[in-house]
Amino acid sequence: MHIKSITLSNFRSFKQQPEIHPFSPEMNCVVGRNGSGKSNLFDAVQFVLGCPKFWSLRTEERQALLHEGSGSAAVSSFVEVVFDNSDNRFSLENSDEVVLRRTIGHKKDEFFLQRKRATKNEIMSLLEGAGFSKSNPYFIVQQGKVNALCTMSDGERLELLKEVAGTTVYDEKKEESLGKMEENKNSIEKINETLTYMEGRLDELKDEKDELDAYQKLDRDRRAVEYTLYDKELKRAREGLDEIEHSRNEEVDRLSQLHESAREMHERILSVQGMEKTKKNALKRNGVNMKGLEKDKTAAVTHRTKLDLEVKELEEAVQTGKETLEGNKKELARLNKEIAKAEKDLSDNVRPAYDDAKASMARMTHEREEARKRMEGLYAKQGRGKQFRSKKERDEHLRAQIGELNASKQEKQEMLEEKRSKLSGLRKSLASEEKEAASKKKELQEKGKLLEDLKRNVDEKKRERNEMADSRKEQWRAINEVADKVSEAKEASRKALYDMRKSMPRATSQGLDALRQIVVSEGLTVGRQYFGLVMENFSLNDDKYATAVEVAAQNSLFHIIVDTDATAARLMKRLEEERLGRVTFLPLNQLRTDGVRYPESTDVAPLMEQCISFEPAVRRAMEHVFARKLLARSVDVASTWSTRSNMDAITLDGDLCSRKGALTGGFVDVEKSRLRAHYTLKAAEGRLRELEGEHRKLKEESAAVDQMVSGVMGEVQRLEAKHANLDHMMGRIEDDVKKVERARERHEKQAKQIEEDIPPVEKEITSLGTQVDHLEDEVGTELTTTLSEEEQELLDDLKATQTRLDGEIEDHTAVLEEASIKKQKLTSLLEDNLVVRRTELTESTSNTRKSKAGGAVSQAQMKEELEQKRRELEEATAQAEDVEKQLAEVKATDESLRAEILKIKNNFDKLKTQDASYQKELEECHESQEKLLNKRSMCIQKREDYMRKIQELGSLPPAAELTAFTKRAIPSLMKKLEEINKKLKKYSHVNKKAFDQFVNFSEQRDQLIKRREEIDEGGVKVKELIESLDRKKDEAINRTFRGVSAHFKDVFKELVPNGAGELIMKTAVDEAADGTDSESEDEGASKKKKADPNNPDVSLFRGVGIKVRFSRSSENFLMSQLSGGQKALVAMALIFAIQRCDPAPFYLFDELDQALDSTYRAAVASLIKRQATPSNDPDQPSESTQFICSTFRPELVAAANRCFGISHQNKVSSLHLLSKNDALHFIANLQTEEEAVGDVQTLSSLKAVAGSKNKKRKKQAAEEEEEEESG
Repeated sequence: MHIKSITLSNFRSFKQQPEIHPFSPEMNCVVGRNGSGKSNLFDAVQFVLGCPKFWSLRTEERQALLHEGSGSAAVSSFVEVVFDNSDNRFSLENSDEVVLRRTIGHKKDEFFLQRKRATKNEIMSLLEGAGFSKSNPYFIVQQGKVNALCTMSDGERLELLKEVAGTTVYDEKKEESLGKMEENKNSIEKINETLTYMEGRLDELKDEKDELDAYQKLDRDRRAVEYTLYDKELKRAREGLDEIEHSRNEEVDRLSQLHESAREMHERILSVQGMEKTKKNALKRNGVNMKGLEKDKTAAVTHRTKLDLEVKELEEAVQTGKETLEGNKKELARLNKEIAKAEKDLSDNVRPAYDDAKASMARMTHEREEARKRMEGLYAKQGRGKQFRSKKERDEHLRAQIGELNASKQEKQEMLEEKRSKLSGLRKSLASEEKEAASKKKELQEKGKLLEDLKRNVDEKKRERNEMADSRKEQWRAINEVADKVSEAKEASRKALYDMRKSMPRATSQGLDALRQIVVSEGLTVGRQYFGLVMENFSLNDDKYATAVEVAAQNSLFHIIVDTDATAARLMKRLEEERLGRVTFLPLNQLRTDGVRYPESTDVAPLMEQCISFEPAVRRAMEHVFARKLLARSVDVASTWSTRSNMDAITLDGDLCSRKGALTGGFVDVEKSRLRAHYTLKAAEGRLRELEGEHRKLKEESAAVDQMVSGVMGEVQRLEAKHANLDHMMGRIEDDVKKVERARERHEKQAKQIEEDIPPVEKEITSLGTQVDHLEDEVGTELTTTLSEEEQELLDDLKATQTRLDGEIEDHTAVLEEASIKKQKLTSLLEDNLVVRRTELTESTSNTRKSKAGGAVSQAQMKEELEQKRRELEEATAQAEDVEKQLAEVKATDESLRAEILKIKNNFDKLKTQDASYQKELEECHESQEKLLNKRSMCIQKREDYMRKIQELGSLPPAAELTAFTKRAIPSLMKKLEEINKKLKKYSHVNKKAFDQFVNFSEQRDQLIKRREEIDEGGVKVKELIESLDRKKDEAINRTFRGVSAHFKDVFKELVPNGAGELIMKTAVDEAADGTDSESEDEGASKKKKADPNNPDVSLFRGVGIKVRFSRSSENFLMSQLSGGQKALVAMALIFAIQRCDPAPFYLFDELDQALDSTYRAAVASLIKRQATPSNDPDQPSESTQFICSTFRPELVAAANRCFGISHQNKVSSLHLLSKNDALHFIANLQTEEEAVGDVQTLSSLKAVAGSKNKKRKKQAAEEEEEEESG
């Protein structure tokens, strides 16, 4: 076993030292400067191991161990040491590592083993078992311990040897034994005093005992007389009690019959009350239904009246429309004739006359224009002779005019082509518009048919909607009726729950109410983890067993069955945390029911098998409640079998005979039955669930109907929207048709106008061509200022023609205006009057939509609407009749319910009268019962008094003495009792306890004598124990001295190969031989004891001396004769010898080699190295021993297997792993620093030091001389 690692937290100079690199199982060396924390590391190990220095710490001592460096103050500290336990030195199973931790704070000091809390005693027992002995604390050697050993006297070394030998234990046991001997001595003295007193008292009690015998003879006679007298009175009281019990039983039977009659009457009253309430609720529902039907009737009549008026109005409108339509048809026929006549007149007479006049006017105007232009040309030709000076100039001017005329002709030609093109386009447009108009009219017809279909669909959907609305009203009425029934069922359920809660304790009721929610919130499975109440888990095989089962179970009916105790604990914790009541749980996994053997008899039967049925899953709970219960035929049978079978026996009437002997019975109020309340609650809840299911189903059906109504209404709205859209589309199509027709008429007029405009343009083009020809003919002719004769004649003819044409045109203008006026009048008559009127009449007589001009509805639409209204009127009439029929039925039901309620009230009054009579009889019966009870109480009191008196008599005299007074009468007995009492007065001063006291004192005397003998024997054993302890103590000291002495020789030989050392036990004999202390106190004692060469008398020991030599030829020296380094070496040898005598698992040395020179330091290091390293040599250890040493010297570092360094910065120490070279380098640096400090000392300081050393040497030499002289 060895230390693997150490972890420190807030311990002295260590703040947060993480787990240190594992220590070597052999030799480890720790280096560091002074004050860096090396000693704190060793203190940490002692702190964990509970060394005496740190065993019991006060608050201020714990505070001193806490780290006080920079930062926040530490409030707790711990040190954890991990031990390698591969050799199982620690007695822990399956633990190759043992973790030991100690934690301290201001108010705590705790140990942890394997990271689990442990007590100090447990830790100390574990450590002592592993070899950490309190008597040998030298496995940890701190600074100063070597010096302390160096300065020890021989006597102190002897005490050290005793401590190592473990004599403390022997001394403690010896002290305890001496105390026991003193205690025994005191006990014997007290016993002797008590025995002296008892002997005198026994002599006095012998006289008192004789007097007591005479008194006891009279007392037996008195008790015999009293017993006989009390027995006779007791028999009289029992006889009277039997008579009263007989009368009381008769009254009880009568009272039971009255109670049963009263209960039946009460049930009938409750039944009648419930029936009355039901009828009133039905009457209330019927009244609500009647009000609804009256409202429906009013609405239906109003709707029917409204529809009747609308039908009449539509009939009148249809008739008026029919008459108007016939008149319009006649007027249309007349208009058609008049239009035909006007069109014929226009086409046959007016338009031809107008066309002829217009053509003649155009011809004459053209001819006049041609003549005028020709005249202007001739005049221009005549004027050019004067205008131009040469022919060339004239020709150029003519060519320019020809060009202008050609350009004008070209423009006219283009205009003509444009008009012709426009005319062609108009003709095409007319054909397209005619085709479009036909298409629109066809589409309009199709849309009209579709519109009629949509209207029919809308009407059908509206009828369907109305039917569904009526059905929904009926469902609403049914829902309201069921809702009222649900309210009644809830009220009944609440009443049943209230009755149920009254039958159980309040805390249980609260707990059961809370458990319903807790079970849900905890997610427990009902039927697998949570089973509910006991009464909920069984059913009665027959109602007649209800009373017996309830009496057998009692409050166990309200116990809760769960699967395991864990489930019960969860539920109880929730109830406790939320303060929700108190419940008893039956966890099935914890219930234990031993096998029960039921008696085989026809008079009794197992109640659990006979009366109830249950699921196998809860059988344990049922056995726990009912297993030891029997169902008996009668009370006598129950009493017999309850005692014989050690079971509770119950009758069908509820009389209970407990197996412990108690009898429970009497009247059982069925109204307060728990099972009845439970079954009533169960039935009410079942009825409520049924009604709620029906109510929910009706609501779902109503919701479905509402959804269907909504769907139908949506469909109606969709169809109406589609109808309106289609109607709008038809209106747009009609508008398009009219627009196309108007465009066609406009285009016809434009085409006609263009046709009329083309001939004048053609003529004008021809005229321009003629002018060009004349000008071209003139080009090249001779320039003259006069016209030729032909031209002059032509000019004259043209003037005459122009004059003539002006007259003709003037005359023809009047004719054209007259024809134009006729044409315009006739055209206006047709287009603005006759045709417009015909169009209006045509639209009014056709089956088209509304006319935009008049806004009248077509006759067909009015007829359809009339038919629709008539159908709605028929439906409204049927609905009103149905509502009236239902209203009549409801009124009849109302009258019937009122009559039944009146009948129920009368019956209720009769029942109340009968109930009052029963109550009166019950009161009389109770009074009679009270009287009998009073008499019975008096008899019972007498019986109890005499029984008590008989019991107070105590033990009775023998039967022979009793029979002497049995035949006497009560007065004779009273007289005899008086005589005896007079005689007894003479013995009033007698000591009635004399006999008992005499016996008690005799027994106590014998016990004391026996106790004195036992104490004497114990004293002898204690003396033997003390002698044995002294002997064992001497053996331990001698054995330890021999072991330490032998090891000291070996160790010193190893440290100083050429030297030798030995331990010398100094005794009183040696002192006597030297004449130093011949008169010692122990001399006489030593002479009394026999000399034992192996175990000399320890009482003669005076000290342990040490003699050593450091070379073969040198003489032996005592400890006082050695130098400081030699003393330190001898002290170390003694320490190693003690350690070898009592080996420890590991050793801690704190600067062990501080006072040694280099030669001895190397020897010590070599010794530690050999002891730490396992060896095959039988004289050397076969297993490694761990050493952890701190040093400032290189020898131990060089021999170490692993090195560590301790640094100290900012008041915090840190331990870290070092290589051996780094550790040696660190030691070398320290030695260099020490030498440098020594070099800078002043000369005066050196002298002072030298003087001081000389003084110390002289003083030491004088002391050594004194010691030699005294030796």
